Amino acid sequence: MGINNKIEAMQNTLMKLTNRLKRNKYINAVSDGLIAIFPILMVGALFAIVNNLQYEPFVNFLSDTGLKEIVNLPCQLTTGMIAVYAVFSISYKLADSFGKDGLTAGFISLTSFFIITPLTMIGDSGTLALTFQWTGAGGLFVAFIMSLIMTKLYIFLIDKNITITLPAGVPPTTIKAFMGLVPMIIIIIISIAVRVIFRFTPFENVHAFVYQILQAPLSNLGNTLLVFLLLKLITNILWMFGIHGGLVMYSVAVPLWLSMDYANLAAYNAGDPLPYILGYAFGMLFFQFSGTGNTIGLNLLMLKAKSKRYRTLGKLALPAGICGVNEPIIFGTPIVLNPMLAIPFILNPLISGTLAYLLTIIGILPRLNGIFMFGIPFGISGFLAGGWRVAAFQLLILIPLSIISSLKKWMQLLTRRNNYETESINRLPK
Repeated sequence: MGINNKIEAMQNTLMKLTNRLKRNKYINAVSDGLIAIFPILMVGALFAIVNNLQYEPFVNFLSDTGLKEIVNLPCQLTTGMIAVYAVFSISYKLADSFGKDGLTAGFISLTSFFIITPLTMIGDSGTLALTFQWTGAGGLFVAFIMSLIMTKLYIFLIDKNITITLPAGVPPTTIKAFMGLVPMIIIIIISIAVRVIFRFTPFENVHAFVYQILQAPLSNLGNTLLVFLLLKLITNILWMFGIHGGLVMYSVAVPLWLSMDYANLAAYNAGDPLPYILGYAFGMLFFQFSGTGNTIGLNLLMLKAKSKRYRTLGKLALPAGICGVNEPIIFGTPIVLNPMLAIPFILNPLISGTLAYLLTIIGILPRLNGIFMFGIPFGISGFLAGGWRVAAFQLLILIPLSIISSLKKWMQLLTRRNNYETESINRLPK
């Protein structure tokens, strides 16, 4: 078997894996559900930035007018309740993918989540209330589990026709409402039973159990540079075969990384030390601040290429590349299945991310506050997430690094392609 056949066989195998992940309704529900609530989090992040501006006259103004608590409220009710939004959103997406009523499924899962969430007594008044401890980042993994299990149970009961059947002529809205009644009662009873059972365990509630057994260990594992580098390495290798590496790897890792970002954002808004170095924001701002492979260096070199084709592509791709979208470069160059560009494409992000991690460890770069907004140009995104030092690092260190680390290979490609174009033109009939 030739090298081309081996590459094709490997590509087909990876494509099959990718297609399986695309068809997995549970992974897609978690991913799509988190994406759906992203605007809510962006609102909270913006207010967190405003609330933490280190400008003394503005700080004094907020304090003197009593506005600080009000400005802080949107962040608390977004980031502090991320698990609540996630439960409903993921349940809705999962039920909808099975052709079931997403609203009913979302409300059932949300009710179940509240039932298993412990209440805290406020003072000596005897008043019980939910706290942000388990409705925020701390309860995110429970949100994933509850939304998937309860929604699947709801789908099962509907498919088995364990519902109330109404006669013909009843409005469809009423039919939907009563169709979910019996499944809701059953699921609520199960949720109550789960809460009661966990009261007799050392953990006392489901949230503490999941956090200690699952979420905390996974967060500690995800907060290690080695794991991050491995996932990024595999992601970029998949891209080299024309497969969306982020779709394959991030579908599992992103929920974990986002939970770390939400914890950092909550701590940032509260004025507490940030618990994590790594996270989704760290990966996007350092490992792929100009898109997968950090191709901004190649993009800038294209502007001075001898090839007219590459100069045009460089000009067209530059605005998107500055905002972290570099598919035009990946497929237009192309980088896919191009061994000449494989090494810089794979190594650039690993070098830049490792350097950022080491500088964070020694205190030159600050820990990121968990704020990341899609489509924001690098430099600005770095400033929002970590201040001027992160922005300066992106602009003054990462861009030159992206150019220098692979200058030879990229220039070889640009020159070679130009020669190929010239030869092709010369072969044309006069």
